[in-house]
Amino acid sequence: MTRRLSDTTATLTGIALLTLPVLAMALKLASLGWMVFALFVTAPLWIIGYALQVAVAVSGYLRSRGALREGPVATRGLVYSWATSIAVVFAGLFLVDGGTGDLGSTFMLWTGLAGDSGAAAVSTAVFTLAVFVWLVTWACLVVEWILALVRRRRASRAAASPSPATVA
Repeated sequence: MTRRLSDTTATLTGIALLTLPVLAMALKLASLGWMVFALFVTAPLWIIGYALQVAVAVSGYLRSRGALREGPVATRGLVYSWATSIAVVFAGLFLVDGGTGDLGSTFMLWTGLAGDSGAAAVSTAVFTLAVFVWLVTWACLVVEWILALVRRRRASRAAASPSPATVA
């Protein structure tokens, strides 16, 4: 039995892939410091990665015959999509930053723990785990998307070419 995602699930997944990284950046910008400068310096890398994620969202989920909507990749793609989307939000929320003010993440600022070294250690641990999950599942998502596109192209070529039995 081939799994097919519902239109609602696919649309919500595509929207999450598009919007949650933007939310993560907004959360990070709530606690300005030198890491924001580092994000801007490395912006071309982030823009390329986000552009690839937009392509995955549009061609994988937001089109009615999206490459990640059905078949063996549907479940794996769904898990990778949501894991990378949620993990990037956690990364933005827990990235410890410092500047002219107290050391802290946006989470630490919200909870009144800015400047607390113990809270900074916990926030850094959560950030590290979130970044690991984010990058690994993002890479897996991109690989699944590429494989789904290759399988689709092979299937359409096989359907378009005449079989030897019909030629003879």
